[in-house]
Amino acid sequence: MTDPVLKFLPNVAGEKEGLGDAGIETFRDTPYASCAREAGQNSRDAAKELPVRITFDVRKLGHDEFPSYSKLKGAIEACRAEASEDRETAFFDNAADVIGTAPIPVLEIADSNTTGLTGPPDVHGTPFHSLVKASGVTVKSDADAGGSFGIGKNASFAVSDLQTVFYSSVYEDPETGNGAFAAQGKVKLVSHTGADNVPCRATGYWGNPGRFGAVTSRKLVPEWMRRTEVGTSIFCMGFRESRDWAERMTYSLVSNFFCAVHRQQMAFDVDNRRITINGNTLEHLLVRDDIRKAAENIGHLADLEFAGQLYRCLVSEIAEEEILTLPSRLGRIRVRILVAEGMPRRIGFVRNGMLITDNLRHFGQPLARFPGSRDFVALVEPEDKDAGVLLKQLENPAHDGFSAERIPDSDRRSRATAAMRKLGREIRETIRGSTSVRHEGAVVLDELGRYFAELGRTDAESDATAEGDPEKYIYRSHRRKTRQPRVRTPSGGQEGGNSRTGTGTGGDNGSGAGKGTGTGTGGRGTGGTRKSIVLRDVRNRIGKGGGDGTALSRELHFTPTADGRIDITVQATGINVAESLRVVEADRGEIGSGILSLDVVAGERCSVIVSFGEPYGGPIELLAVNGDGTETQA
Repeated sequence: MTDPVLKFLPNVAGEKEGLGDAGIETFRDTPYASCAREAGQNSRDAAKELPVRITFDVRKLGHDEFPSYSKLKGAIEACRAEASEDRETAFFDNAADVIGTAPIPVLEIADSNTTGLTGPPDVHGTPFHSLVKASGVTVKSDADAGGSFGIGKNASFAVSDLQTVFYSSVYEDPETGNGAFAAQGKVKLVSHTGADNVPCRATGYWGNPGRFGAVTSRKLVPEWMRRTEVGTSIFCMGFRESRDWAERMTYSLVSNFFCAVHRQQMAFDVDNRRITINGNTLEHLLVRDDIRKAAENIGHLADLEFAGQLYRCLVSEIAEEEILTLPSRLGRIRVRILVAEGMPRRIGFVRNGMLITDNLRHFGQPLARFPGSRDFVALVEPEDKDAGVLLKQLENPAHDGFSAERIPDSDRRSRATAAMRKLGREIRETIRGSTSVRHEGAVVLDELGRYFAELGRTDAESDATAEGDPEKYIYRSHRRKTRQPRVRTPSGGQEGGNSRTGTGTGGDNGSGAGKGTGTGTGGRGTGGTRKSIVLRDVRNRIGKGGGDGTALSRELHFTPTADGRIDITVQATGINVAESLRVVEADRGEIGSGILSLDVVAGERCSVIVSFGEPYGGPIELLAVNGDGTETQA
């Protein structure tokens, strides 16, 4: 048997290849998140049984454990010596430091309950050959599997400071039924001149030197590569081990695969099981402080929060579902909608258990604004395989959007475009039907009675049990009724006025002395210092109903713009002149003279349930001032 060795492809044509590998550059912005997402998708597509289990662990290797250590170090030095651009110089300076340091960090990504990378490894078209040696090629067992472009495998190189990845896999040999082993390494540097003064290309392979083949004997590979269980292990050599790498990968896994994890199709262990992701831990991980901080550090906290909101929609018992049928027999789509306070009014499209996008902008449906709708979040995913296949054909290489321009056949492209445009319209209509604001209650405007004459009298007695004519409305004249005592509106006192004969001592609605001289009466109090407080995003919901369809209570939600204690007056605005409603009970704060007083913090959402002294089911308005008589910063 020939010992494996690292060997670079000969550069017969003298081509110049730099570091700008398009596949790797795709994942440079978020290397950890992209690596976790792509590895998870590839393992899910190779599922043999569920749940698919994937581990992400870091091991440390000495120089003697590193395959062809001296060969790789020499290649890095050669590339460094020939580097002409600042970017290349910086990369190879760092790579030389990493490979020269011991031990060398290696990220191991290993899956189980999968088929592994089936071979033979050196035969074109097999999954092993496609992963290691093919470009822009993917081999999937199902038509609606996750990967579509064969680009995701490059995400593993993005987290390697040496741009070197090794693969080890065990798969079931179809001829013998036994487990077959295969291993190989791949390096992506720049074109350079080798130690023997032979021009080399940027790509090198570790393995059987004959035709750059894979190693099929466990005895010829280091012990840490000797996998025995069916499945695949990926080793990212010279792993860029940041302090929060595990949390960054966890953010990506829970954000992208919350559907698959909840349905027990996938489970993950990160950093030697320091973080375990399964159906029991998922909800907590979506809000855990260290995961949120890691997402925030890379500018993706909003994505994590959106995933959490979609997860709520997925598990909520009050969410509504509807099945939409695509035209031209392209399949069916399930739309699940949760209407709840604080939801983002966004839609998440999920395919094969992975979150893809929140819009259909390439089909004229950005799905970004929903005027007149209550707060909601919606989860959209294929209901059958036909719809899954269609969405796969439309999915871009980054797996974050859909476009029909990726379909080469013009007829199929036109049908797909028409179907997706119709889908966008139907999704919007479905959401409108579930989330449109419902107007409840009615207010009788007795004030209009003054404009109509009193009806004539009749000798016939009215029948108290008779039904009224539904097409006839009888207007009755306005009758004066006893007014309920009005609740005072919190505000400052008025400025003290000039007394007629001397200094004013009294005041209505305020305190202080008048401005006149001498002694007298008639002055009004000095102006108070209470300041109006703006309440943003005010919403309310009618509580328990009265016998006449009105209500005695309201659930109030608002965001104050100031800190401290505030006084809130509730006003009825559905009548001719706004009148204050007397608050008699509240689940927080204090009640005084029909006014609610409570402590608030600027920018923090407040919720409170109040009860009124008499039923009212019409629209309301909240007026607020600072409650302690001192200036408040708004």
